[in-house]
This record gives sequence, structure tokens and C-alpha cells, in this order.
Amino acid sequence: MGCLTTLAVLMVQGGVRDLVSGTNPAGSSGAILSFSTTVFGGGLLAGCLALILNRLR
Repeated sequence: MGCLTTLAVLMVQGGVRDLVSGTNPAGSSGAILSFSTTVFGGGLLAGCLALILNRLR
């Protein structure tokens, strides 16, 4: 569980860093890949947090 949460946070941080710094990935496929890893990381993070909160309850 911890490794999935860490992976999700790193994926989300990478996408947020790209948005904040304004770096634009080269090519349209790079932009789609960068955006999809951010969305996937966010979903993975939300799923991990839901499992953790469910276990605490």
C-alpha cells in the first residue's frame, strides 16, 4: 500500500511541477502522456486514501 501511495504522489507531483513551471512536453503525444500519468496518479492516490480511510473506520 505504501509503495502505491508513493508512486501516486510522485506521478501527481511531476504533472503539477510541469504545470507550475510552464514546461511544455515536446509533441502532442508527450503532452497526452504527461497529462494521462497525472490523471492516473491522482486516481491511484484517491484510491489509496479511500482504502486507508476505510481501514481506519
